Amino acid sequence: MSADISAKQPQAGAARVRAFAISIVAVIIIWELLGRFVINNDLIFAPLSHIFARMYAMALSGELWKHVKASGIAFIIGYSLAAIFGVASGLLIALRPRVGFYVEPWLMALYATPMIALAPIFVVLLGIGLSSKIAIIFIEAFFPITTNSALGIRSTSRDLIEASRSFGATESQIVRTVLLPNSLPYIVAGMRIAVGRGLAGVVVAEIFGSIAGIGNMIWFSAESYDMPKLFSGVFILAGASIAMMTGLARIERAVAPWRK
Repeated sequence: MSADISAKQPQAGAARVRAFAISIVAVIIIWELLGRFVINNDLIFAPLSHIFARMYAMALSGELWKHVKASGIAFIIGYSLAAIFGVASGLLIALRPRVGFYVEPWLMALYATPMIALAPIFVVLLGIGLSSKIAIIFIEAFFPITTNSALGIRSTSRDLIEASRSFGATESQIVRTVLLPNSLPYIVAGMRIAVGRGLAGVVVAEIFGSIAGIGNMIWFSAESYDMPKLFSGVFILAGASIAMMTGLARIERAVAPWRK
């Protein structure tokens, strides 16, 4: 039975890759035909050939890298801080229920509040520039990581914790060897959600308070009906999101091989 399962896994992986490749080719063909022969108006919709030509031209001129650098620095700092403080906050809330009683209602309220409503406040307080962008990205990414981390720690079996204590494990050892490994899938799930929310925060932040960045590029392209440039920004964000989510999945498999 195990040999059959092992044999089927590579086949399933190959089938998944093949299906993904076919879907990509189909979308490319349909998009190009739609843009060239159905809509045929770059003010409304752009074929992929025009989008990639614009991306190539912006890359050669350096304009694209200016926007990517501005957004990338803000996202890396904001997301990293959200991951660190989010996991720590989730751990604190799960291990100290009284803290959770005071904090969780505010977390839920802020999590449900659209960031586009709060972004102008951060811009006014922190000014136009890197600080306001980092703050918005941090707020967007912090809450899903916190809530998922707390959920993962709370889902740990009490039997595992009691067994660890019976062998003389200290509280810090229980956290390190039982709670965090058990909650790792939840933490990674929260970090995956946070990638999308953080990138949305990049766009919101750069619309309200930035002179450079992918969000800034998308906003001004929309105002000028420059669809090839607009879709270039969208594709960059989508590619970054896919790359980061794939990287997080690989990290989870490396850190928690028992879940493979």
